[in-house]
Amino acid sequence: MKRTLLASFIAAFSVSAMANTYQHQSDAGFGWGDVGNGEIQNWSLRHEFYLTPVSYGTVPYAEAAFISRNASVHAGYSYSNIDFPGEPDDSISGWEVGGVYQDMAHNFYAAINVNEFNGSDDRIIEASLGYFVSGDWLVKLDARQSRPDGEGSYTEYGVSTKKLLKLENGNFINIEASYMDQKKLDESEFGVAADYYFGRNISVGLAYNWLSDDVVSADKDSITVRGSWYLQPNLALHAAVIFDDLATADDVYMLGASYRF
Repeated sequence: MKRTLLASFIAAFSVSAMANTYQHQSDAGFGWGDVGNGEIQNWSLRHEFYLTPVSYGTVPYAEAAFISRNASVHAGYSYSNIDFPGEPDDSISGWEVGGVYQDMAHNFYAAINVNEFNGSDDRIIEASLGYFVSGDWLVKLDARQSRPDGEGSYTEYGVSTKKLLKLENGNFINIEASYMDQKKLDESEFGVAADYYFGRNISVGLAYNWLSDDVVSADKDSITVRGSWYLQPNLALHAAVIFDDLATADDVYMLGASYRF
């Protein structure tokens, strides 16, 4: 019986790994770090369904849906636990739903994501409208509406861009930049990032985020080192380290995995 189950599992995995398209992606993640003199841990699950099959094409596996412009819907759940010495553990959970609309028939882009936190009235809604300047370059206008528990809601606006650049040696570089005007603060949030793809399977990236009122002088900043490894086109491992995270002011570590079918 055990051998039969194992053989069935291997066969199913092999068929999925050999497929040239996928319509589902499931992600699981775990993160941990310090918050002041305490510790925080986070577990997350997310599933994305693409309305049409995504072709792996000839680009890095991580960028397949971006280049193919496949529309999708997604849902996720996260749980965080905070432990301070001498105090009872505190926890919070939340869920998200959203979707992305894009299509090869035109150059327009739209996305929305809603985050709700259980046990409170906290809510964050993020929306974007964009345009593909070229097949591998997207420019977006972004909006973020926040409703802190017990407070009124407010909306912030920004702009962002993403470009996948193919190099002469056959490798790729993903370049991203973003700006968001923070309504509750006298400064804005900026971000730049780049990921270098070694072939289609492996990527190593670096991101820099900072708060500033004049772009140049950073009042607060963080650096992220990240990477992904696609063992198969449908199976990936992810890792990242955020130094001086903007939210916790401490280092944050993250591990994750993705499976497509």
